[in-house]
Amino acid sequence: MAKRCIALYSGGLDSILAIRMMQEQSFEVIPLYFCTPFFGYDVLVNTKAHKEFHERAYGIRMHPVDFTDDIIDVVRDPRHGFGKHLNPCIDCKIRMLRKAGSMMEQLDASFVVTGEVLGQRPMSQRRDAMNLIERESGLKDMLLRPLCARHLPPTYPERTGLVDRERLGDMAGRGRKAQMELAAKYGITPETMPTPAGGCLLADEQISRKVGLTFERFRPGVPSRADILLDILGRKFMLDENTVLIVSRNEEENRMLSSMVFQGNTFLKIADVPGPMCVMRGDASEKNLRTAAAVCLRYSKGRGMEGRVAVYGPDPSALTGTVEASAVSEEYCRRFQIDLNK
Repeated sequence: MAKRCIALYSGGLDSILAIRMMQEQSFEVIPLYFCTPFFGYDVLVNTKAHKEFHERAYGIRMHPVDFTDDIIDVVRDPRHGFGKHLNPCIDCKIRMLRKAGSMMEQLDASFVVTGEVLGQRPMSQRRDAMNLIERESGLKDMLLRPLCARHLPPTYPERTGLVDRERLGDMAGRGRKAQMELAAKYGITPETMPTPAGGCLLADEQISRKVGLTFERFRPGVPSRADILLDILGRKFMLDENTVLIVSRNEEENRMLSSMVFQGNTFLKIADVPGPMCVMRGDASEKNLRTAAAVCLRYSKGRGMEGRVAVYGPDPSALTGTVEASAVSEEYCRRFQIDLNK
C-alpha cells in the first residue's frame, strides 16, 4: 500500500490536525476541499487566493472539488433525513466520502482520512452514525479518523502496520482541550489558528427556508446551481411565480452577487446613486424590470427620489439597458418579499 492518503479538508482546526498527524507518519496527504453554495463558496469564487492562503498559513496544498450538483441531489431526497433545518449531514458526508473513495485509484491513495471526533456533533458524529457513514460510503475498513481512532476498531491500514495506531488520537466529546494541546505541538498558535467556520448554510433557519421554497417551486424537477445560489444571500422577492429578485444588503454581498453570471440572470442597479446590486432571474419582462427597479431604488441611497433610472444587463460589466425606477413605499416592496416566518 502506498504511503499516500486522501483527506477531507474543511480548513478547520480538526481537519488540519488530522492531516498533520498523517504527515507526521510520513504520509503524503491529498486534501480535498469540497465546495458548494452552502459551504466553501468563497473558494469557488476565488480559488487561487484561497489555495495560496492555506498553503502559506498551514502548509496544506488543498484541492478544491465543486460539490454543488451533488449537494443539490442530496437535498432533493436525503435517505437519512435532515437535521434541525435543511441540513442532510449524514447523506452529505456519505456522498463526499464516496467521491473521495472514487478518486483513490486515480490518486494512488491507500485510504481516506477525516478530522471527525467521536461525539463532537450530535447528528453525524455519534458512534452509530459514524459506523453507518463508513459502511454506506463504501469505505469500510479504509476510513481512518486519526483524532479519535483509538476509540474505534482498528482499520485495515492500522492492522497491517501501514499506520501506527499508537500514534493516533483518543479524542471524544465536545471539549476542545486536546485539540488545543495538539495544535500547540504542531506550532499552530492562537494567532495562526483558523477561526471557526460559519458552518453549513443549510443549518441556518432563514436560508434553509429559502432553499426549501426553491426546491418546492421546481418539483418534480430540481433547481439549478444558478437558482440555488440566489438563496444564500440578500433579500429575496418573487416578482411572479417564476421570477426571483435578489437585493444585496452590503458591499460584500454586492461582490458575491456580481460573481453570479449565469444564463437567465439579469443584473440591475440604480444609476449614479450608491446602492445594492440586484439580480433578477426568470421573466425579464418590462413589467418585472420596472418592479425590480422600484425595489432596488427603495434600498438605495436614492430612496424616495423621483426621476431615477436603473441600468441592467446580463453581466455587471455590461449594464446597457435602462428602465425607470419609481419611488415606492416599504409596504409596496413587502408585497413581493418572501415571508420566511410561515
